[in-house]
Amino acid sequence: MSFEDDHEDRRRAIALFRETVLEDLSDSEPARGEISARIAELAEKPLVLPDGSERRFSERTLWSWWSAYRKEGLLGLMPAERSDKGVPREITPELLAKAIEKRVEVPSRSTKTIIDILQRQGIVSQGRLARSTLDRHLDRAGHSRRRLRTLGDKRYIRMLFERPNQLWVGDYHEAPILFVPRTGRFRTVHLSAFIDHYSKLVPHGQWYENEQLATLEDTFKKSVLKRGCPDKAYVDRGAVYRSAQFAFALAQFNIRLRRSKPYQSEGRGVIERFNRTVADQFEPEVRAARIAELDRLNLLWEGWLEERYHRDTHDSTGQAPLDRFAQDGFTPRWADPALVADTFRVRVSRKVHPKTSTVEIDGVCFLVENFLRGRWVRVYYDPHCLEDILVYLGRERVQRAFVAQPNEHPQPRPERPTATPASFDYLTALRADYDRRIVQQAKHLSLSNWTPDPAFSLGDFLQLCAGMLGKDLSPYEREDLTVAFQTVGPFSEPTCRLALEHALKLRGRGLHVSVYSHYLRTFHLAALRELAAGKPDNETP
Repeated sequence: MSFEDDHEDRRRAIALFRETVLEDLSDSEPARGEISARIAELAEKPLVLPDGSERRFSERTLWSWWSAYRKEGLLGLMPAERSDKGVPREITPELLAKAIEKRVEVPSRSTKTIIDILQRQGIVSQGRLARSTLDRHLDRAGHSRRRLRTLGDKRYIRMLFERPNQLWVGDYHEAPILFVPRTGRFRTVHLSAFIDHYSKLVPHGQWYENEQLATLEDTFKKSVLKRGCPDKAYVDRGAVYRSAQFAFALAQFNIRLRRSKPYQSEGRGVIERFNRTVADQFEPEVRAARIAELDRLNLLWEGWLEERYHRDTHDSTGQAPLDRFAQDGFTPRWADPALVADTFRVRVSRKVHPKTSTVEIDGVCFLVENFLRGRWVRVYYDPHCLEDILVYLGRERVQRAFVAQPNEHPQPRPERPTATPASFDYLTALRADYDRRIVQQAKHLSLSNWTPDPAFSLGDFLQLCAGMLGKDLSPYEREDLTVAFQTVGPFSEPTCRLALEHALKLRGRGLHVSVYSHYLRTFHLAALRELAAGKPDNETP
């Protein structure tokens, strides 16, 4: 996974933590001045951060959170940037075992008391162990006071609402009802459902193989498409409901996500009562039918839900859920179906295949843009409908990719842009600079050495070149040097010897013969130009 994804997850975790701090303020409508008192109370006590540490926040900070939350919801609580400060001290297994022993002796014993006992017994030195650190390790080991339920019970109240879609309550229910002919037994499947607290209508419920984020988002997506958007969604603190991706998907549609307190089912009795109804009325019938296919099970489930449950009079309301939901004057808040389908997708990171330019999701390959080959991308997909995926590079959406077809021809190469005449002759300028640099490197040679010598014949020239280069000249090398001698020369022996020594010193041996003949041509022509200009022999070019 890329660094960009990891950083984004940390920012989301902080936003969810801040939302949890403000839950007591947003779940009700406090009287004027009561919000200030509650914020002052929050500022007085330490709050447990997502990393397990504790910290107090000033009233000014809490007010800034509350203001941003009222304006933008969950998205307003995301920090612009975040950096970890400090590293928690390590606790050895032996020290943790001693602390657990003290907690087991008296389950309601506070963490500060445990630390004081360990210090007085000489097990740990004074000031070495922080309460927040020990609290975190005790919780991970299952020995926090909250885990042991020694913090007292909260008084419950009855929740009443004025119209549909004010609050949806969600939960999973598992039951061994899918028949396996091979073994003659029933396999456990999971019902994911949401229920409207006011009308007791189920916007959507479906049986799945597991309790994963993909099944939760599929259920909620279909619920929204069928019955509109709720104001709030209320769930427990199961792992799938704690997903930051699910919380931010709801925030896109201005739906507030609420979670029940640990070990308390306050407000979720309506969905638990519905699950008991399913167990009493639907499960015996489907077991007797011995349904072996999950699709067939969901078809029968939909028939029971719409024809039996939704049309029967509910004991607590005195109305059928379908009739109570369709009350006069109520219009659901509908969302754009295309936006709903794109938002409630599972997010994963994938590396694009460097040769085929594809990403694989659940065994299906999707063709993406060529420039993404070999790079990590984020992919949003619907596991229940693998027709297309959304591809993101960093935070930018790149494309909607579709399934790569077998034997499909590669994507055509894009046409190269037509070059227009350049205003500056770049290559000619490079050549001129190169020639000037070569001449500059030969300034130590005297111009008198370049005076042609008629006694220095072509044969002598070729023999000198072969000796200086340390090899027998091939026919094409003799031809290249001959052309240089006849077009630029004749040369003198000192001229050739000095030029070749200079070329060998700068470029070395073993190069193509044209490299050395170029030095001869360039130096000779430059020297002739200087002689024609009338410079004295002792000056250098």
